[in-house]
Amino acid sequence: MKKSLIIIFSLFFVFSFSNILNFVPFDYNLFIQFKDTKNIYEDLKKVPFVNFILTDSGLSFENYILNYLENLEYEKGIYKETFLDIFSKNILFLSKGGEIVLDDTLSFDVNYYFDILRNLSKDSAIIFETKNATKVSNYFGKLLDEKVSLDKDTFLIGDFLFARQYEDYYIISGSKTTIDYLISTYNNKDLQFANSNILNNLEKEYWIFGYSKGNALKINFPFTVETSNVNTEYLFFTGKIEDNVLRIKVHQKTNKYYEKSALVDDLMENIPVLGNYFAGITVEDSKEALKIIEPWVFTIESTDLTKFYTLAENIITNSTSTFYVVGDVDDSTSVSVAFLFKLSDGYENIKKILTKYSAKYDKINDEWIIDISEDFKLYFYDYEKFFIVSNIEKNYYSKKAKIQKLMDIAAYKFLDRKRSYDIKVFLDIGDLVYKFLGIKLESKVIFWQEKSGYFINYYLDIM
Repeated sequence: MKKSLIIIFSLFFVFSFSNILNFVPFDYNLFIQFKDTKNIYEDLKKVPFVNFILTDSGLSFENYILNYLENLEYEKGIYKETFLDIFSKNILFLSKGGEIVLDDTLSFDVNYYFDILRNLSKDSAIIFETKNATKVSNYFGKLLDEKVSLDKDTFLIGDFLFARQYEDYYIISGSKTTIDYLISTYNNKDLQFANSNILNNLEKEYWIFGYSKGNALKINFPFTVETSNVNTEYLFFTGKIEDNVLRIKVHQKTNKYYEKSALVDDLMENIPVLGNYFAGITVEDSKEALKIIEPWVFTIESTDLTKFYTLAENIITNSTSTFYVVGDVDDSTSVSVAFLFKLSDGYENIKKILTKYSAKYDKINDEWIIDISEDFKLYFYDYEKFFIVSNIEKNYYSKKAKIQKLMDIAAYKFLDRKRSYDIKVFLDIGDLVYKFLGIKLESKVIFWQEKSGYFINYYLDIM
């Protein structure tokens, strides 16, 4: 009985994953799969930010693609239905050797992706779920302005691409030998990555799934910095649509062991709504924290902001626990930003800084003021559970704090997960889009990072 259950479980595990992953050999160091895009497309469009990118209410990328394909149909005689069919089902890109920065593969220029096809290396391939090898080969041939010929069971597209139909899949690569190897892998479980223990924790429901060994795949989040003494053993990520939210998870296995973050007395939800970005950061190395903050808080070159940054740096360096940042990003030169420190960190180091920079105490408003320049002042004061360093005076801060706090934003309460973190960032994307493009959009993003054991885990939820 026990043996039967093991066999049934094993069969269930194997068939719970798309067969397309059986093409991935153990010795390949990178693959990315898009799963069943046709059926998930309407759910994708329910995500406000994705809808903004795709539809006419925003950037109209959907119409751009369709118009582009219709122009190709008119100019080259290739039907858009062929393109839409092969990109609506399972797609797998895999490679051995080389590095890919995921950010660099995102483009609004369709020609960019056609160039990826044209420049497939001898150790890489793209696999589509389709039985129309002849139609697809002719489509790619006309698309790339190359002749198509057939050598036994292999299509030659120009003199640099090879393609073949195998069962329900169309394989295209820069090498015929690679196609042979992938098919051999598909038929030999001992060669397949699909048997790896890494897949044991993979969610059954996902739209995109990627894996890389070492640094074959890099994902540059805007709120993280690389640590020089940490090497990546492997990385895998998934993305799915859930409750009209695009949820992306990245798990990075490293060579360094981390104690799991134990967050105590998190005050992030008490941050007043002073702008469109909010962050909570709890890191042992204050310099690492500053590297995280600098590029997206201090986005404008300014001598005043540089001095502000130096003052904040002095306080952060002496901070012993979580600190918070809130501010406003827009296209103006007037930047509102506040650093919030827990009162439990004490005043001693802060008083030294105030003395060093000849701060003046305002008894009426109960705040210290440092004149950075004629037009730029820094204010230091305590309010509720925080000591604040900001270019916003206390009177204005207190008014805002009484009107709305982060906990009052419904999207934050919906997206937030009560868990430990090293970094957590909440962004009002809709406000950013409106300020830069003048388009109204109800979209929010939350990002957080946590370390546990040998893993650094990243979570990005977009609505």
